[in-house]
Order: sequence, then C-alpha cells, then structure tokens
Amino acid sequence: MIENPWLTFSPREGEPKVHPTDLPFFQGFNKGMGARKGSDKKNYLLAEHLEPHPYLGNPKADVLVLMANPGVNEKEKNPKFRMNASKLEQNRTNLIHEDLESFRSRIDSPNKPEMESAWFKPRVRELVVETSVERVTRGLFLVNFHAYHSRSWHPIPFTFPTQHYSFNLVSEAVKRDALIIMSRNMLGWFTAVPDLFDHKNRVEFLSTRSVYLTEGNLGKNAFKKILERL
Repeated sequence: MIENPWLTFSPREGEPKVHPTDLPFFQGFNKGMGARKGSDKKNYLLAEHLEPHPYLGNPKADVLVLMANPGVNEKEKNPKFRMNASKLEQNRTNLIHEDLESFRSRIDSPNKPEMESAWFKPRVRELVVETSVERVTRGLFLVNFHAYHSRSWHPIPFTFPTQHYSFNLVSEAVKRDALIIMSRNMLGWFTAVPDLFDHKNRVEFLSTRSVYLTEGNLGKNAFKKILERL
C-alpha cells in the first residue's frame, strides 16, 4: 500500500500550494510552458495559488469518475484568490480522507449555500434526485489525473510523485470491481493504471469533455448501473 503523501501537506502562508515532492517538476513545467510561443500558453500554466485537488469523496466508493485536472474559474484566475477558511479546512480533510463532509457540503449545504460548488452540484444533481445525498456522498469518488489547477488541460511528460497514490487508489478500485467512469485523458489513465483497459465494469461519458452524471450524458444502461452501485 502506498502511503498518502497529502498527510504531510501543510504549506505556509505565501508558499506555493504544491506538495514539496511535486514542486520542482511543477515549476519546471511552468517555466517550459512559459517559454513556448503562442497566445494560448497561459491557459496551460499550473496555478500555484490554488489548493490542490487530486480527488474528492470516499476512496472506497463503488463508483469512480476519472478526470483530467481541476480547472480555474473566473474568480480563481486572480493570483490573490484564497479559499475561505471553512472550505480550506474541508479541502484539507478531504486530502487525508478524514471524512466525507467536504463532498457533501459541495452538493447540499442549505444552511451555508456559500459552501456549495457551482461547478460540482449540477453535475451530480440527477444522481441525487434518483437516489439521495447520502448515497451519492458515500458511493462516489472523483479522481483527477493530477492535483493542480489550470485553465485548460495539457499533458505533462512526467508523473508527479503524488500521482502514484491516486493511481494506486484507482488500481485498488479495479481490483474490487468498482464501476469506473472515464472522461478526458483516457490514454493517460490507461497508461498509469493498465488494468483499466480490460476492466469489464468501465463506462465512458458520451461527451468526454463533459462530466455531467446524467442519463443523457452516459446512456440509459450506464446510468442504471451507477444507480445500482450507489
């Protein structure tokens, strides 16, 4: 079993929000990307001021969603953006799998709507309607290929040390025959977790650029399988 590297993640104020083992490679990618020609290169730079987000939810869940990397919204583009204290605390507990409150708060915080995620909540709304908040919170695990935010996805010709832990979580899910839902960067995932390719309980979004967990975006049969697993 690979030890969770995020147990030791505790950056000081003003330091990059990057795990120390990843930092030199993170900075190397940004320097190399910054030196490239082209007006779109800023879209691929990794944001050092945003909290890393390698995964979300229950690592032992029976339904996994595999994605590329976390994005950047309009507010987060500002280098001075900082996550509020409550969200920061929940983000850190999510990193160490301490509880599932970070997941639940993103989709169901009627008394604190500021805790809900404008990106994430609508993507699981149909699952919540068909099952319940509790079943979705307990039964779903989202995994990013790497933890660092950028405006647009770009392959990185290197594996960050922290990625090995996430890859191991996915490998363990394959061994227990979890249902795996794949979106973007499928080649990367197949390379990182080879058993995924022949995994029988694997489905794909009809639109790989969209991670809405709906019947329309997954197909009737795949959506039914998810409901049965939650």
